[in-house]
Amino acid sequence: MPLLEMRQVTRRFGALLALDNVSFSVRKSEIFGIAGPNGSGKSTLFNVITGIPFPPSEGEILLAGKPIHRLPPHQISRAGILRTFQKDAEFATLSARENVYASAVYCGRMTSTEAKEAADHALDDVSLKAERRAKAASDLSVFERKQLMIASAIAGRPKVLLLDEPAAGLTKPEVTGLSDLIFTVHRRGITVVLIEHVLPLLLNVSERLMILNHGAIIASGSPAEVVRNPEVVEAYLGKREARL
Repeated sequence: MPLLEMRQVTRRFGALLALDNVSFSVRKSEIFGIAGPNGSGKSTLFNVITGIPFPPSEGEILLAGKPIHRLPPHQISRAGILRTFQKDAEFATLSARENVYASAVYCGRMTSTEAKEAADHALDDVSLKAERRAKAASDLSVFERKQLMIASAIAGRPKVLLLDEPAAGLTKPEVTGLSDLIFTVHRRGITVVLIEHVLPLLLNVSERLMILNHGAIIASGSPAEVVRNPEVVEAYLGKREARL
């Protein structure tokens, strides 16, 4: 049984079809990559999975065989699906430790003591330096905020972690550090679904890769198979360049 499954999911905004009959599944303990040109429906996909800020217009979403697409967002998160966002979503004036603690309390339904332990373990997992954990989130570097973002998610003990373009704004060495961080999260037994424009990162960490274009799946398979797919080349480069 897949851990996460989407069945014929569609999302409409008036006449705009943002997701068009999308079906795929993610296995337990897999790193599953998603790519596509701008406007292809990638972030909308995460939005309908988590219900933030909207559910699908049609179709079903299942977690461990149980439908979740009619649940409110807080119940979806507590069922085991947590996500990060492209933009900073932390409490800027709270310390890094306080941010992760708040996430553990909300998402993990833990006691205060359990949440503090979960927060410290999560910060250890992402290797945020001890002396930086008392700093306000707004005082952290770009890479440290990425560490904080992921720590806040894994402190809630998710079954599935959705990462939405985590490499945005990072230098090449920092992207390498992010790759190591994703593997660390994966070794904790967390299934990872990753949207990313930085293709070297996506190809390095993903076991399977899916490409969206105009809200529909145009390719899916191993990274090596997908990057050779003519439809994928055309989606990124256009028809004329793809023929050259």
